[in-house]
Amino acid sequence: MRIGLFGGTFDPIHLGHMIAAEDIMKSCKLDKIIFIPSARPPHKNEKSVTSAKDRYNMVKLAIKPFAGFEISDYELKKSGKSFTIDTVRYYKSIFSKKDKLYFVVGADIVEQLSTWKLWKDLITEIHFLIMTRPGFKVDKKASKIGTQVEIRNIDVSSSEIRRMIKKGLPPTFMVPEMVEKYIYEKHLYRS
Repeated sequence: MRIGLFGGTFDPIHLGHMIAAEDIMKSCKLDKIIFIPSARPPHKNEKSVTSAKDRYNMVKLAIKPFAGFEISDYELKKSGKSFTIDTVRYYKSIFSKKDKLYFVVGADIVEQLSTWKLWKDLITEIHFLIMTRPGFKVDKKASKIGTQVEIRNIDVSSSEIRRMIKKGLPPTFMVPEMVEKYIYEKHLYRS
């Protein structure tokens, strides 16, 4: 089986994430993509991140209609910060050696990899699928750690969605309908 691990804060998950996952799944012939919401991302201010439970629930709602998309609560159940190397090692331990695991990242993240915990080990333990992003070029060095994957780029970001909602503007056509409903029911991103 060919499995993509798609980690992220997903605060909130949006159509850009969904389209990217679909494009990667098709172009890389993956059997499934596992969305892994991070509990405590080491690179983000913990107070600025929506609760893990709400982010998990939004991802679960967003991926429900899609065959081949799954969600994991692995990082949410762990205590402490979420580090990619730990997540990769966990998944390598639960899947068969016959299974091929890939870690999905945006081209913008490749430049930051050297700041990640045990990054040199990480790049030898898993192959990266590097999503194209406007304004970011993947250099030759990056091609040694992974494969560049052309995706449809949708001009939407979680931070922009949060700003819009705070201003009272609806995120319609930016997040799946069930996610938008959840955001309003739970009064997320209002303050």
